[in-house]
Amino acid sequence: MDLLNKKLLILEEKLLQMEKENDIRRELQSTDEEKEGSTEDVLSAAGRAYTLMREGAIGLEYSFKYTGYSYDSIEDASRVEHNAMHSLTNAMLIEYPHKDNVTLSMYLPYVYKVNSQTNAKAKDVTDFGDVSFNFQWQPIKAGGGTASKIISGSLVCPTGRSPYKIDSATEMSTGSGGYAVSAGLNLSKPIDPLVAFGSLNYQHGFDITGLNYKTGTQGEAGIYLREVQPGDTYSYSMGIGYSLSYKVSLNLSYQYSYSMKTYYDWVGTDDTKSESAMSSTFSIGTGWNLSPKRSVNVKLNFGLTNNDPDFSVSVRVPFEFDM
Repeated sequence: MDLLNKKLLILEEKLLQMEKENDIRRELQSTDEEKEGSTEDVLSAAGRAYTLMREGAIGLEYSFKYTGYSYDSIEDASRVEHNAMHSLTNAMLIEYPHKDNVTLSMYLPYVYKVNSQTNAKAKDVTDFGDVSFNFQWQPIKAGGGTASKIISGSLVCPTGRSPYKIDSATEMSTGSGGYAVSAGLNLSKPIDPLVAFGSLNYQHGFDITGLNYKTGTQGEAGIYLREVQPGDTYSYSMGIGYSLSYKVSLNLSYQYSYSMKTYYDWVGTDDTKSESAMSSTFSIGTGWNLSPKRSVNVKLNFGLTNNDPDFSVSVRVPFEFDM
């Protein structure tokens, strides 16, 4: 009987130990809610185009972006010009969730640019950039192993300083000079332990008419630009994100865009056009959850073609307030 009692005690201790281990495993396992929150944090760090706000709140997001671009140009056999362009953009994104699956937003940028050359006086400008009005719509609630789909659209208004209403010899622009609309499809899907995301986008720029843009001696000869017909732009992006911990996430992405020819209608001389152009960038980003309600997202972009800046660094800090 003593031996049997000892064996029962040993068995009871082992059962208690197994129960404790199971409790620890359950605590370490992520719940569905925690996984969903982790996925949302990863996508939010990758870009606002992949997440929607909850109804009953309003969002404000401050962002800061630095862009650097430099190149050397040969002026003659004995002189090489070094050109450097620096751009600082402070912006505020205001988001309003009309419904759980519809978010409306407005983007307000304020731009500082400086362009320096070896043998010329530096040019700089500080002014508002182009304001955009955006919407996001998720037609079908994500779940069941299917990818999350968000349809987006935007209207860009020429509130910035137009490149066709300045003296290019002494001034710089902060906007495109014309209206534009865009539409896109953004996809995301958790694939443990990663989150894959990507997008397709189309942008159409409206004709810029009623211009009287003159350059140098051409203006003195009565030659001026009357109209600009911007080319459409097609773009796509793809990337992956990974939650390193509950507080830190990492994302890698690639973006490519192709712009069609732009046509320039001149008075007093032949019309001209620019050739089609492509742009390609690679990005590395991180998201840091400083607290349950505060995060900071940092992204570093590298230009891969001659049309792209050398690099840019952006920092985004989102805020959310209950209504």
